[in-house]
This record gives sequence, structure tokens and C-alpha cells, in this order.
Amino acid sequence: MRRLALLRRAGALLAGGALEREAAAGLQDVAAAASRCTPAAAQRLLATSAGGVEPDQLPLPESKLKDDVEDALHGEAEELPVEDAVGAAALAGGGAVQPAALPGGIAALPLGQGLRQEASFQGRPWTFETGRMARLANGSCMVQAGGTTVLAAATCQPPPWSRRDALSLQFEVDYREKLYAVGRIPSTYNKREGTAKEHELLAGRRIGRALRPLFPRGFAQDCVAFAHVLSADGASDPDTLAVSAASTALLCSDMPWAGPVAAARAALLPGGELVVGPTVEQQEAASLNVVVAVTEAGRLTMMEADGDQVPEADFLRVLRAAAEAAEQLLEPQRQLAAQTGRQTAAVQLAGADRAAVPKVHELLAGPIEDILRDASLGKAARAAALQQAKEAALDRLKAVGAFRTEFARLPSSGCVSPADLDHAFSVLLSATMRRLAVEEGWRCDGRGPIDLRPVHCEVDSIPIVHGSALFTRGETQSLCTATVGRRGEQQKAESLLGGESSKRLFVNYSFPPFAVDDTQLSGLRREMGHSDLAERALLPVIPAISDFPFSLRLNADTLASSGSSSMAAVCGGSLALADAGVPLKALVAGVSVGLFTDNSWGGEARTLPAAPAGQRQEVQPVGRYELLTDLQGIEDQLGDMDLKVAGTRTGITAAQLDVKLPGGVPLSIVEEAVQAAARGRAQLLSLMEQALPKERPATAPQHGSVRVPEGMLGRIIGPAGSTVKDIEEKNDARVDIQDSGLIHIFAPSREDYQAAEARILGLAGESVKAGQAYRGRVVRLLDYGAMLELEGLGLRALLHISEVAPTRIRAIDDVLQVGQDVDVLCLGKDQRGNVKLSRKALLARHEAQAASKQAVGEGGGLDADK
Repeated sequence: MRRLALLRRAGALLAGGALEREAAAGLQDVAAAASRCTPAAAQRLLATSAGGVEPDQLPLPESKLKDDVEDALHGEAEELPVEDAVGAAALAGGGAVQPAALPGGIAALPLGQGLRQEASFQGRPWTFETGRMARLANGSCMVQAGGTTVLAAATCQPPPWSRRDALSLQFEVDYREKLYAVGRIPSTYNKREGTAKEHELLAGRRIGRALRPLFPRGFAQDCVAFAHVLSADGASDPDTLAVSAASTALLCSDMPWAGPVAAARAALLPGGELVVGPTVEQQEAASLNVVVAVTEAGRLTMMEADGDQVPEADFLRVLRAAAEAAEQLLEPQRQLAAQTGRQTAAVQLAGADRAAVPKVHELLAGPIEDILRDASLGKAARAAALQQAKEAALDRLKAVGAFRTEFARLPSSGCVSPADLDHAFSVLLSATMRRLAVEEGWRCDGRGPIDLRPVHCEVDSIPIVHGSALFTRGETQSLCTATVGRRGEQQKAESLLGGESSKRLFVNYSFPPFAVDDTQLSGLRREMGHSDLAERALLPVIPAISDFPFSLRLNADTLASSGSSSMAAVCGGSLALADAGVPLKALVAGVSVGLFTDNSWGGEARTLPAAPAGQRQEVQPVGRYELLTDLQGIEDQLGDMDLKVAGTRTGITAAQLDVKLPGGVPLSIVEEAVQAAARGRAQLLSLMEQALPKERPATAPQHGSVRVPEGMLGRIIGPAGSTVKDIEEKNDARVDIQDSGLIHIFAPSREDYQAAEARILGLAGESVKAGQAYRGRVVRLLDYGAMLELEGLGLRALLHISEVAPTRIRAIDDVLQVGQDVDVLCLGKDQRGNVKLSRKALLARHEAQAASKQAVGEGGGLDADK
């Protein structure tokens, strides 16, 4: 059996080598050639023909073929050679990374054992371990800090077709928290976790943004990183640990990833104390929270922050502290990767054929620059002009016979395929924009680097709703509506460390396809990310729950998008909340700052050689650069960075950094961008303040509060809350009653507010004045009196049997009946605040007035003179 297997292995090598030489020589009938070989060899031929492998790039040359056949006959081949040939052919065609066998450093370990690397961070022991869990993943790592443990795994699968035409990296992160990590059982019906919760999706986006900039350009395979929280002690952030765990998993894999990267969190406590690695309690009490991911070169790949109007100086101080602390976690990752002994796989990156790039540049360089210099073109017109230029170049290539389909392309011949054209066009467009911005400070809409787009904002744009605002900046437009709800309508959430919690403010950002004249729905992850950013930006200016005990829902619908739609949601959302009568501490504005460097990729296909896992890679210097304030869509798409900063005139409330520059962005550039954002934010706030009316109209929503005796709360609430519900329904109001007797009222207009306020004061007896007469209807008869409901007030008060008539009566029903209207006099209130009524006193007053009138007539007054 062993001899037969060796012969089969050698035969496969011989057949594969002969077939590849035949294909390289220019065999035209690929299908006929494939039919004369084994299925594996046929797959190799198709991959070779589709990818255009040059003869000198074939994975099995003569000498290598002879050596591999001899090794196979002697049983010394480490892997099946045919699979290596298929993998190499696929790499040449589309850059597919083939899963490598487990390295000797891990495969040689007994089951249950792994490779470990110890570290210390902020006085706490950290452990990095690989090989004990998830061995079949391309790379895996378990990170433990105290009692918090996160397991990460990275996988990369080649697609079934060539990805040479792919223009972007297919990379996602799946972050999951399960309640067993803190010793709890889910409260759901089936007692298990369902789909990813909102905070898990947001954590996955943060991890993905931290890792993505370190993949090489042109690497377009389907890659996924998984991060599962195994335990949590509340002293460390699981999602922050997950960044280091996923980074180490990628380092221990055979993927061409230029890590490591590590994340750290820093917080600024109310007393001014700066804490790195804060606990959950410290994070909740902090005035600023910053989480940042850095590389060994000190560059940032991700940053998120939320603060309570923190000045830029304090923000940058905390940012530097977090970045310096994160660097301590980089070397342990590299040391663990070196222990595995793995090598990254050689990979052919997607791109254009080197001989085809000059032809595309020759045809399109001039037209692209002319289009980008035409400041009169809007987003749609510019896109149409670029597409026309691209189609014109395609027609010229076809006319001279220089265009070939992807299947029939001849490498290094100068012929241009669709993939060549796409890659070269995209790179040329980016390079031209960069050159104009860096050398001349020119932007395609005619603005300077620090200029904002034209801004128009208005409030009260939509009737009926509590508050609305339409915010337009350039061609980006956001319609925001605010709705005020009851305290009980807060959004409930369940998290790993925070347990069950609720949110007063919840933002729903939406991006319908018509915003970009498209038909494809946008992703839920993106909408959740923008919702979270706007929510964190606006929450610090919401009044305290003791001053405004209502829930708030903000809808931000993007009606048109040409960049920075999330910051438009922040600006429009702030105006909508103010229009709804919410007593904001200050208005919030958001602006984005981008980065263009002169480091441009040529777009050519290239090969990354294999390298030891964890080997340090040279980072390309940034060179010349230009910061651009208020990014538009094409600048965001082709630029190197998008820093979003929101805040008030006092300071920053939220920030988020997205990086596309390979290797990350230096901290010094981020600090410069924060200052540029502050200048742009001040301009926006001035324009937004002008949109708010100086005096609120009578139709505007109104909020206020009244105080009543505590003993009257039961009357206002009513049986099972019926009375307060009736007040809310009749006046479309929101009423929040506190045990202290303080009652907050929110109504959509001044008239509704005054009606609700009068009803509440009437129920509490505050509007009933001693010595005044009122009419009431008998609603209930008691042995000791009658319960009256005062007309127009809704107040129910007792008319005691002793106050019904001047003389003593035997029974109350001898004088009064249910439904009867009775005039009574208010005598004041008793010690408990109950209103005292008297029919007897009112009758006595009437008798006295009649007697006085009669006396005046008999004594010869004015009436007698007549």
C-alpha cells in the first residue's frame, strides 16, 4: 500500500509538470488539455490559464520537479506536491492563500499543551498562548489578563474563482460575549444567546478597524477573525483584550499581515486623575474614555473616544498615555509568533499587469486631472465624467487591439484586461488627487484644505413630530427627528459586565439606497456604527435625569450622501433635540478631517515572498502630506484617514479614527488633525446657532415642572394610573411623577402644556382658592358625606355631611343624589392638604348677601332714589 501511494504521488507530479509546460507554451484548447489529465491537474491548468502564469513563474520547473519526484518515491515529501502546485497556480492567478500544515512548533506539542509568552501590563500579569486551543484554525491565540480571557482565531479561505480583479480586502471580525463568562444564564426563553448584540457588533467593528490597515494592498482574500470571551472579571475590557488576541492570532498564521498591533484604554477621572486600564466603575465615572490601537512604529490604526466636553489639550494628553501603554503589549506577541516557527505563505497580490499600467496611464492621466480640476462638477456629474473617460479609454484599447478578456490575456504583452483597467484606473485617480492636494492644496470641488462646504440648516421642518431639523452640508443631507418618551420607554440592554441596563438616548441612523442613487441596501453594521457615534456625541449634553426624566429617540435619515453623513447626523440631531424643547447643555457639531499622503501604490500585481512569522517589516515613511477638513465622499474613499470629531465650544464629546494608510498614521498627524477639527467645529456651531429662533413660538414643544404636596400624588396618579394616563392622552403630554412631589411635564405645544399643568394643579388642590365658590358633581355617596368632582378641575374632594345643610340631616341621600350638581364654598385645606368644601357656608353667604341687599333698599340707597 505504501509503495502504491508513493507511485501515485510521483505520477501526479509528472502529469502536473507536463501539463503546466504545455499550457505555458501556449496551448489554445484549454478544455481539451484539461480532459487528458487528473481532476487536480485540470484544476491547476484552469487556474494557470485564468491567471496568466508566466513560464518562469510556474511552480514546478524541471529541476524542482525531478527532486520532488525522487522525494515522493522515497517517501520524504512533506506535503502532497500536487496540492502545492495547485496552490502556487492559484496564487499566480488570484493570490489565494492555501492553508498550510500545522508548523512543527505546534504540531509537535502533545495534546493539551501550547506555547506561552508571559507579559506584564499596568502591574497585572498577561499571558499569550497558542496551540492548546483551536489548532485547526489558520492562527489562534488565547490572551488572559487577570480573570479575563479571550480566545481569538483567524482564518483565510481562497475563493473558488480568481480574485485578481478584486479591489478591496474582504475582512470581518466576529466578536462574541456569552454569559457563561460571568457565571450567568441568559434570560431569553430558550436560555441561549442569539444573534450578535449591538455592543458585540460595535466591538467587532473596532477590532476590524485596528487590524485592517496592516494587510498589504492587493490582498483580497476572504479573511475572518473570531474573538470569543471565555471569562470576565470586570477589571479588564474584554473587547480591548480581543484586539491583542486577534493580532497575535494573525501573527501566528501564514497570512501576510504586517502586525503586531495592541490596544489600550485610558480614562480621565473627574478629579483630573489619568488612569490606564480603568475598571468598569472608573469608566462610568470618567469624564473621558479613549481606546486606541498602535503598532510598533508608534502609529495609530484605530481610536475611539467619548467625553464630557473635554478640552483638546486634555484629550491629547489621555490619547498619548493610551498609545504609550499599548506599546507594552507588542513584543510579547512577536515573541510568541517566533516560537511557532511558522512562515507566512508566498502570495501573489491582486493588481494590474505591469506592462498594462503604462498604457492605461497614457490614455487616462490627462482626462482624470482635467475632471478633478473642474470645480463646477458635483458628485454625480464627476462620477459620470470619470466613467465616460474610462469607457473612452476602453474603446481606444479595443480599436488598436490592445484589449483582451481576462481569460485570453497574455501576461507582460502590454494587452489590457478588465481587471488591469480597473486597478490602473483606481490607482491613477487616487494618485492624481493626492498630487493635487499635497503639491497645490487643490480639492476637486475648489475648496482649500481648511474650508468647509456650504452649510444650510433649518428646524421645525416636519409637522406633528416633537422636534425636527434638516441639515445640509455640500451634497450631504440629513433629516433628523426627535421624539420625547416616558421614562419607562428607555431602551433595555444586557451586557456581559454591566448586566441589565437602559439607555435614555437612542439614535437610529439610517442610510437608504437613494442617498447615493443606488438600489442595494446598506449594511446593518455600518448603520449601527454611525448610530453609536452620534449617540456618544450627543449624550453628554442631555440634561440629567433629575432635570429631564424622559427618554429620547433620535432618527437620523440620510437623504443624500457625499461624505461625512455621520457628522451630519450629529449636527442635525443636536438641532432636532433643541427644537423638541430638550434643555440641552450646548449644541454639538461634528466634522471630519482626512489625510492625503504622497505615498501612492502603482497598482501592479506583485508577489510577497514567504517570511518567518513575527518578522519585523519595514514601515514606509509618510513623506509629504496634507490634512483636509470636511471630507467629501471621493476624498474619504481615496484618502488615508478619516478622523471624526464631535463636540461643543467647550470641548470634545466623541471621536473616531478610521485608517487606510498601510502601517497606520503617526500620532503627531492625529494631534494636528484634532486641532484642525476644533477650528472647523467652531465655524459649524456659529451657523447652527443662527438656525434656532430667539423666541420659541406657541406651537413649539414645552417642558416644565410643578411641585405638589406628597399626599396629593395618589389623586394625580389615580387608580392603576388612570388619572395620569388620561392627562397624557388628552393633552398628548408626558408626565413624570417623583416621590418628592416634583412633577415634570412635557407637551408638544404651549397650550397642551398649560392644560396639563392646570389639570395637575387642580387635582392637587393647588388651583382651588379658599373663599371661592365652585360647582361640583356628586360622584359617590358615603355615610359621612358626598364625594364631589369640581367642574373644570377634575379635583375630587369630600363634602362632609355636617357641611351639607344649615340644619342637621339624618342621611346624606335625603339631600343629595349621585349626578347632582352642587355649588360649594372652599374653606381651605386641612393639615394633610385635603380641600375642605361646604354647601352650608355658601348658603349662609347667599342669605347674608340677600339680607344686605334688602337692607340697602329699605334704608333709601341709590335704588330708592330711582
